[in-house]
Amino acid sequence: MNASAKAGVPIVGVYGSARLPETNEHYQYAVEVGRALAGEGFTVATGGYAGVMEAVSKGAREVGGEVIGYTVTSWDGLPANRYVTEERDSADLFDRLRLFSEADLLIGLDGGIGTLAEIAVAWNLLQVSDARPLLLVGDAWVELVDLVRRRLVVGPEDLAVVRVLPSGTPASMVLAEARLLMGARLGLGAPWEASHAAPSPAER
Repeated sequence: MNASAKAGVPIVGVYGSARLPETNEHYQYAVEVGRALAGEGFTVATGGYAGVMEAVSKGAREVGGEVIGYTVTSWDGLPANRYVTEERDSADLFDRLRLFSEADLLIGLDGGIGTLAEIAVAWNLLQVSDARPLLLVGDAWVELVDLVRRRLVVGPEDLAVVRVLPSGTPASMVLAEARLLMGARLGLGAPWEASHAAPSPAER
């Protein structure tokens, strides 16, 4: 469990493309997802840059949520998006992948090769360890999971560790699935609710 979760605030890490502009429908969808997650009391974490990462961050900030940005030192001159409230820098891409393991739940939204790499690492960790749950949202990931099932050397248990939702799934449904996975991850015996958060020192 990560430091934030110990304080009663689990982290949801979200993967997604840096290339989508604000006018893109997938950007707007990511805003809705970020808003839903933070509105439920989760801390949101992304790669910290533009596109889907910015959109999720924006949505979270719109409802007063905290946003962690996992940025990369070696990418000189590339600033974090303006919605990040806490920047956690990493030395390189591999270190960034490690930092994402701080999250209690990982969600993959629309993305490209970088997002695919992040999802592959998270999925592999689920095969070999008690890693974070992985929720994929979008038809591309539905097709990917089907391709893995048909063409790679995997068993039912390898496929069962990943949850997949199709494109067009309302953000409220993504949140509902996230609450179920988080509740299971934290051993709550029920879906996560904001009331599960531990009180802050000022509230005790």
